[in-house]
Amino acid sequence: MKTSAYAKSLEALEARVRVELELMNHPSTPWVPARQHASGAPVYDVAIIGGGQSGLSILFALGLENVTNIVALDRNPAGREGPWMTYARMNLLRTNKNVTGPALGFPSLTPRAWYTAKHSPESWDALERFSRLEWQEYLDWYRRVLDLPVQNETEAGPLEPEHPDKADSLIRIPLKATGPSGQTGVIYAREVVLANGLEGCGKWHIPEVISGNLPSDRYVQANTEFDFDALRAKRVTVVGANASGFDAAAVALENGASRVDLLVRRPEIPKINAHRPLDTNTWHRHFADLDSATRWRLMVHIMRNNQPPPQDTFDRARNLPGFRMHEDFAIQTIRLEDDGIAIRSAKGDTLQADFVIAATGFICDFKLRVETSAIAQHIALWRDRYAPPAETDWEPMGTYPWLEGGFAFQEKEPGAAPWLHHIYCYSLGTKPSLGLTGGSASSIRFAVPRLIQDVSRQLFLDDEAHHTTALHGHDGIDLTL
Repeated sequence: MKTSAYAKSLEALEARVRVELELMNHPSTPWVPARQHASGAPVYDVAIIGGGQSGLSILFALGLENVTNIVALDRNPAGREGPWMTYARMNLLRTNKNVTGPALGFPSLTPRAWYTAKHSPESWDALERFSRLEWQEYLDWYRRVLDLPVQNETEAGPLEPEHPDKADSLIRIPLKATGPSGQTGVIYAREVVLANGLEGCGKWHIPEVISGNLPSDRYVQANTEFDFDALRAKRVTVVGANASGFDAAAVALENGASRVDLLVRRPEIPKINAHRPLDTNTWHRHFADLDSATRWRLMVHIMRNNQPPPQDTFDRARNLPGFRMHEDFAIQTIRLEDDGIAIRSAKGDTLQADFVIAATGFICDFKLRVETSAIAQHIALWRDRYAPPAETDWEPMGTYPWLEGGFAFQEKEPGAAPWLHHIYCYSLGTKPSLGLTGGSASSIRFAVPRLIQDVSRQLFLDDEAHHTTALHGHDGIDLTL
């Protein structure tokens, strides 16, 4: 399709978006009373930490509910929010192309509508899955056509209550500019949503056997930005058999690494995706309705069995010269020697490397996130609320936040942090409690409406006196004689 034809088709789609929004805009009355701060600092009804696909979807959903005094804050430049243009290295997304994602019920906002306008219906039929670059382009279009309020190059946190002893305390949000368009200073918000990525409850993990035995210039975490040109002619070892590990292996070889050894800790690489059954309407809607013991048992099964890399991701690496996969290779020791890095397995197998990439997931620890570092001690975790039987005990699951039917944090000690319910967890940390993965495109359709219900309920209840007074004082005349 020629550029002019594409522009005309996209222009028509955007006009259709505006019509659909107008048709659904009822009632259109703003309902949240404004608040002022004595210092003159801005007070937002909702502040969202993160401007990726989750943050954008939440902004849109709040606007649909006429909650408009809102902002999303993202430390990255515009167009680089989320993983797609930073540390993600896949060619194609794992997500099914038919995902409706951030559209939230508006047909003209779906990825399919955008892609078809950009290319053609025939191109859509031929599409296997979205590339990460086109998915980011879709998100950029979505943000632009909806005119969503995102402040880029601005890091938020540590979050703190303005009045620690009050349940209706505003949340204080320090801002630090991370680029020329960023903001500094302090803002306040009534409600804060942490839509800060899959690792939003902690940080990407590097095992001690690596970080404790190698200098920092000899290893990197797979889910971080890194110049792969530095690995040209190097022997590289990737620790971990998830999708990020295989993506990193492929990119290393494509950038001239002489060899990549990928280590699989298990006797065999997983072939069944234990997460797949959750990606249905039934589980998305009703996982949170199960009792604690059942949710724990099911999620331990899912998280421990995990998921293999997508077939195309696996084939991309496997088909490159210099790639070798080593199953049943649990690392026992790593040490730096004159001729490189010596890696020995628990079975006694050895190999040599010049550089190590850790594709080893993340750890859930709110103290490690700048946003939650000052409030982490107040957040209730699963280990604080549920003691599993020995046969299903799994320590990592206990580090996830305990959420009671919604996304709001719960107090570890009742009464110690009465303001905590004004902060919402929308990241991978939601999974044991809700079965929903904050940040996942397939979860947005179900997770965002549930979140908006939580947030709008809290805004309403905190202003109950205002709303009831307005109701009693209503004197509009519907009938004249």
